Amino acid sequence: MANFIIVIDPDAKQRNEFINTVQPLISPVDGLVTNQCSTADFCAIWAADIHAPISQTADKTGAAVIWGDAIDSAKQERIDATLLRQLWCNIPEHRPCALDGFHAAVTYSLDAGLVLGADLLGLFPVYYYAGQNILLIGSSPELFRHHPDFKTELDPAGLVGLLLTNGLVNGHTLLKSVRRLPAGHLLIWHPKETSREWEQYKITPSRQYFDLPFSAHVEIMHHALDEAVSRHITPADRYVQLLSGGMDSRMLAGYLHQKHANVATLTLGLSTDLEMQCAVPVARSLGFEHTTADISIDQYANFADLQSRWEHNCNGFSNIMDWGVYPHLKKIAPRLVAGYIMDPIIGGTHITWAFSHLNNSMSFGQFFKKLNGWGINPNLLTNLFHHKPFGELVQETVAQIEKTYKSLSDQESQRAWVFDLYHRQRFHTGSALWRYSFGAWPVVPVIDRKVLATMAGMPAATLTQRRAQQELLCAQFPKLAALPLDRNSYDTSPLRPRLRYQISRHLRHRFGFLNFESQAVTNSSEERRYYYRVYNINGAGWRVIRREAEQYRERVQYIFNKETLAEVLPPPDVSIQLKDGIIDASGLKLLLGILLWSKNNL
Repeated sequence: MANFIIVIDPDAKQRNEFINTVQPLISPVDGLVTNQCSTADFCAIWAADIHAPISQTADKTGAAVIWGDAIDSAKQERIDATLLRQLWCNIPEHRPCALDGFHAAVTYSLDAGLVLGADLLGLFPVYYYAGQNILLIGSSPELFRHHPDFKTELDPAGLVGLLLTNGLVNGHTLLKSVRRLPAGHLLIWHPKETSREWEQYKITPSRQYFDLPFSAHVEIMHHALDEAVSRHITPADRYVQLLSGGMDSRMLAGYLHQKHANVATLTLGLSTDLEMQCAVPVARSLGFEHTTADISIDQYANFADLQSRWEHNCNGFSNIMDWGVYPHLKKIAPRLVAGYIMDPIIGGTHITWAFSHLNNSMSFGQFFKKLNGWGINPNLLTNLFHHKPFGELVQETVAQIEKTYKSLSDQESQRAWVFDLYHRQRFHTGSALWRYSFGAWPVVPVIDRKVLATMAGMPAATLTQRRAQQELLCAQFPKLAALPLDRNSYDTSPLRPRLRYQISRHLRHRFGFLNFESQAVTNSSEERRYYYRVYNINGAGWRVIRREAEQYRERVQYIFNKETLAEVLPPPDVSIQLKDGIIDASGLKLLLGILLWSKNNL
């Protein structure tokens, strides 16, 4: 992905000074190429990998830029900037179909003004500030502060929503007057009118396949995924795939193998990791070139700075390690094909967040409890804030989340499915794609209207607990289903084990050598589960981040109660005891990110 910024400013002197200031600052990392497209009062500047797919056009009447792959699925073709100007020339009077693929795009016309949009789920980040006479848009809000009309000021609503859910709520960011464009929306702006967020696309749940048997569901899902991979993958391109050893990456690898795609795989971690030991046999079985890489903990402080500076913690602060991946991708191929967010889309992994075993019912309350587990408990958050207005926003924000949740469908399971895609998957999981893009441009076949429409018509009993996904993998790729499977746990048993594996497992169990729980260890240097190791808040890398953040506690004293903050987030020399080292540390890491963010913004 590119890091871009757009400015529309009728004051030529002010606009040019802003452009000259931000252009040398726009590359978040080394090795990117800077370019720009301008006409009249409009200028777009970006930094991207030299191989990034970017299309641009400009003349005296207007301009257009596409960063990424904008695919017209109906015509089976990729849209370039010239065609985009035609498609978006008369919005909202006519409603063009939303485009598939991972991208952001903008058109500008002297007569019609500006139209800007992104992929269906809004994974490509787009932030904007609309002033009285100016418009600032960027894939990061970081450079907005260099414009003289922009004033840096904390948005309490953005802070509360972020701490509650570990993602943005209703588009509010940490900066007042800066919004993140909602998924499926276009930003429409004209100098004589106020800016508008115009809904172009939304996931629409249905009961289209509810009457069909489970076997039909699996077959329908297979055809949807198979066709999507064909639409998004081009034979001429070379791809790198992140192969984790889990279900999503091996399923995608299976489809790529069937399409004879030019693919090399990359697995992150150590040779002793269970994830690595599951990934290696998959790559070998498919005949894919396989590379390994480990992200150095010595770079964690640098990764944390990049995350807080360029993402403003809008995607949480747990995945700072992703900033170390792009150099490894860059060495392998110009494009990254990713199975990211496949499991929640076709596996329904978070639908059960809304389910309670106590009364066998689905509810928002149960769903929010799970979602909030990645943030700060509402009661604790109220006490953490120093001033009353912040605390009052907590319950108001929860009520807003519930209203949004209930508006998504009349089926509780579908509410949970859609909300998770628009929130948790968008901000936490999907945010990795922007960081990876500086090494290889992401291609995500499940960001596809037909795939989303298909899954939106499936009953919960088919999607949840990855029931249909498991059956699909076993049916279409039986060799991959017979290999050890990474589950982010010590249980790596295959979905469909061969007889030899079953006999071996029986003997190990019989003689006491098979006890998954007994294999767990507390020493991070011995932890064989990749994610538990790299997310360890007491590990060496995160200790460095905690020490760096510690010096900024004074900056947030007017927001947080000093004593309560000290209890919630102890000093870096104190080991934090957590029930779940990944989930329970997520809110604490976000507080670390806010401390680091305060350095330049408070």
